Amino acid sequence: MPSEMPLELQPATEADAERAAEIEREAYGPNEFSSILFPGPFPDHVPGKNTRAEELAKAYREDPAIRWLKVVDTDLAPTEDNKQMIGFAQWNINDGSQLPLPPRVFHAGCNKEACEAVFTSLDEIRRKRSGVKHVHLRLLHVDPKHQRRGAGAMLVNWGVEEAKKLGLPAFLESSPAGHSLYQRFGFRDIDINLIDFTRFGKATNHTTYIMALEA
Repeated sequence: MPSEMPLELQPATEADAERAAEIEREAYGPNEFSSILFPGPFPDHVPGKNTRAEELAKAYREDPAIRWLKVVDTDLAPTEDNKQMIGFAQWNINDGSQLPLPPRVFHAGCNKEACEAVFTSLDEIRRKRSGVKHVHLRLLHVDPKHQRRGAGAMLVNWGVEEAKKLGLPAFLESSPAGHSLYQRFGFRDIDINLIDFTRFGKATNHTTYIMALEA
């Protein structure tokens, strides 16, 4: 008899980095700002080399604050390309001793001006919390083919429960698309990061909600 809830939350490992990078790329692909932030051309793919996956794995190895989670669809047969993994999140458990974030490196294919406008400003907000004990949702992506099944909620709930257990506030940065999900878990807006994209040909601002869940 098939399971009524085939999704399972599991710890992710360095072996999941390539699938995490793939889900991230697929999740952001339909975003209205992606064509501006990441217009290409991108370097030719080198078999066995995924720059983003390597970047994620390096951070995972070197930063003891990082916790990786994944959601697995147990109704899907395991495959070599790890398609059973349909969601990924990185939570950081910061004890106040972490060094400030290093400067961003934008790879070939990125619109450096647009990426700096969005991501450098977000990093400045994060740096202000670098010496404070807190829990931070750094990344959360769900495969578009499996969205609205509860995977995102499972990944958020893990960090919310961890923050409660530790008695720490939690923070995250949300796109308009994910805003209502985080509100359901009690996160509230403490700031809004608006970037004027008219210079890049867009009639709307790039909007990121800075959200917090008090201890």
